[in-house]
Amino acid sequence: HHFGWDQPYGNEVRYMVMHPGPDARFAQWCIDKKIKWIGVDCGSADHPMNTKIRDWMPAQAEDADAHFQKKYGKSLANYFTKDMYQMMHLWMFDKGIIHAECVGGDIDLLVNRRVPVGCFPWRFVDGEASIARIVAMVDDDEYEQLMARKAQMPKTKFGDCYDPVHVERLGGRGSVY
Repeated sequence: HHFGWDQPYGNEVRYMVMHPGPDARFAQWCIDKKIKWIGVDCGSADHPMNTKIRDWMPAQAEDADAHFQKKYGKSLANYFTKDMYQMMHLWMFDKGIIHAECVGGDIDLLVNRRVPVGCFPWRFVDGEASIARIVAMVDDDEYEQLMARKAQMPKTKFGDCYDPVHVERLGGRGSVY
């Protein structure tokens, strides 16, 4: 969410094209654990280079390919094989595992924490996707502490807090694949 259009570090290409994403081991882990849903704070639950974006953004695909060859010793085509294409969508949905993409808000208040989370989408018939309210559930005392912490943090133009130190650890405006 740090690189979304409403953020001080906003970078649409990085948000949609250069975010990290899982491989087959994660997808299989979700299936084995019978996970019901996941949420991601980027443009897709799939790695962008395991989607049509690889074809749409050839310069970024070339950069990602070089990164994958250096880090994993494999090209994108050999890392994300055809049978793995959009696995977070195609493998997971068949197993009843759904996901929420583009999760944002005050999530920097809960980095590296475990809390119950609810997802409340608009209800409609025959839809493929929906906007939703995603809510972290904490007790009242903790909520007061989180809001006091939020009051001390910088805000986006919509009033969501963000942690600039966390953003810099993510690489600021730089590239990540």
